[in-house]
Amino acid sequence: MAKSFTLVETLEDLEKLVAILRTDTVVALDTEFVWERTFYAILGLVQVGRENGDVYLLDTVAVPDLSPLGEILESDSIIKVLHDAPQDLMILRRASGSSTRNIFDTRLAAGFIGLTSSISLQNLLIELLDIHLDKGSTRTDWVRRPLSPSQLDYAVDDVLTLPKAAAIIRERARAAGVEEWMDQDLRALDNSPRYEDSVPDKHYLRLRDAPSCNPRKLAVLRELASWREARAQELDVPRKRVVEDHELTSIAAVQPTTSADLQTCKRVEHRTINRHEEALLSAVKRGLDVPEDQLPERIFSAKSRSIDKEEVKALIARIHETANARNIDPLLVATNKDAALLIYQGDKATADNNPLLRGWRAELLSDVLS
Repeated sequence: MAKSFTLVETLEDLEKLVAILRTDTVVALDTEFVWERTFYAILGLVQVGRENGDVYLLDTVAVPDLSPLGEILESDSIIKVLHDAPQDLMILRRASGSSTRNIFDTRLAAGFIGLTSSISLQNLLIELLDIHLDKGSTRTDWVRRPLSPSQLDYAVDDVLTLPKAAAIIRERARAAGVEEWMDQDLRALDNSPRYEDSVPDKHYLRLRDAPSCNPRKLAVLRELASWREARAQELDVPRKRVVEDHELTSIAAVQPTTSADLQTCKRVEHRTINRHEEALLSAVKRGLDVPEDQLPERIFSAKSRSIDKEEVKALIARIHETANARNIDPLLVATNKDAALLIYQGDKATADNNPLLRGWRAELLSDVLS
């Protein structure tokens, strides 16, 4: 049987929906999109679920301007429930022009009640409500019209019971005495910079091989990655369609100043050089021209030879033991990199520079880190 929902296909319909949602205290949200051939996701549908079970499907092909929805997203008095929120919030930020506040991420929150913080929505609903979703439309073209009945049912399912799931999680977190700890992490989702367009000159920090670069190589890599980021945004194509990650790091290692030098860079395709030679050499020059006292700092890596791997392993084991005793997903508490950083910093570690020494993590780990 087809599931009940209201389709929102005009700006007037959207404004009516916003008027309805103003009186709510909890609203569930999800997005469906395609993101294979573009830099920016192409939004196809926004699902809105109310506590009373009403579901609205906002057709963003028909109504691409979601600015009226911004009022709801920004409201401090309305809880926005999402599962694995960051990507949805980034897409909604671009579509509406508004940042979301008062967020309840059921994936994150699940980690505080004995479930994994990476749990899928499907498994979460099985665990909490014994509801089994049909996920047959997970990979589908959400901008092609008309949407099929199975697609529409799939979309409804993603928000229909989210408010109830969030309520159960909060109740269990409160009973376990970890509600405030959970809320600390949830509050950190508000207005996060991660929902904004990426800053080109910061993108080098995300590259896998960046931690192995010395400061001068990092300066060159920063310029190369910044150019690529801006170019990919301008063309609205995936980054790898401009230049692959490994090509950037290869060029940063060689630091070519001439066309002949560029040809010697390993793993750099000829078509990349043919298309972008001038831009690549210009980026390298900018990196080489950075004064010594303005070079970027080395990026910390948990794989650094200066870190005792056995010491990290022992610290992680103690953290996991403490987290499990409180029924909290250990991966929510600390990653291997967090533990390695703490050991690397030693006496220089503070609440400002290490996440394990602030907020609920410091409270949980007080005995472990004393």
